Amino acid sequence: MKLRTMVIDDEKYSRENIKDLLKPYEQFEVVGESSSAEDAVKKMRKLKPHLLFLDIQLSGINGLNFAKTIKNFPHIMIVFVSAYDEYALDAFSVNAIDYITKPISPSRFEKTVQKLEKYAELLFPRMDKIAVRNKDEFEFVKVKDICYIEAIGKNVVVHTKESAWNLHRTTLTALQKNLPKNFIRTHKSYIVNTEKMCKMRKELGVWEIITICGNAVPVSRHFLSSVKEKLHL
Repeated sequence: MKLRTMVIDDEKYSRENIKDLLKPYEQFEVVGESSSAEDAVKKMRKLKPHLLFLDIQLSGINGLNFAKTIKNFPHIMIVFVSAYDEYALDAFSVNAIDYITKPISPSRFEKTVQKLEKYAELLFPRMDKIAVRNKDEFEFVKVKDICYIEAIGKNVVVHTKESAWNLHRTTLTALQKNLPKNFIRTHKSYIVNTEKMCKMRKELGVWEIITICGNAVPVSRHFLSSVKEKLHL
């Protein structure tokens, strides 16, 4: 699952810096940014973010007071960003996940990411079973048993070592948001479970992944660099 993220800071440079720090972490998706509290609330209603990077000193309102006004937004995680450390205790009184001071080093930001990942698992637990259709009934397949998932036309098919099933009313993109990190996209039509891989090879100029199911999952040029990065190749 990607965490929909908003950056709220009245300084453009600070917003750009946070976005740059987030770039190496694919679990975050920056869906919006705001320079004022008023604009932020309008965008939050539409974008429904999971996470805010929030400046303490917004123009017109203190970031702490702003945090108190958005309690009606469910499951919002807040990381305060400030040039000063004097507000840190107050920040945690409004249930902030972290409080980081400017300038932010990549190593310090990494610690924030680790905290966010832990809280995200509690707030947005990933699925451990998937409902599959078997004639006129539904069965549940354990996610850890899946070798790969394939899109065939309008159908999404789950492959395990034992069998294959059609999923009910979903897409690969929607499914991937809730799958564990060991499931990676290799192709517009394939997602593979890296824990079920045997090897990755180049066959007739095309890369493919062989799973314990015995099937070859293609790796398209579009996804090749990200696949190699995730597999540390």
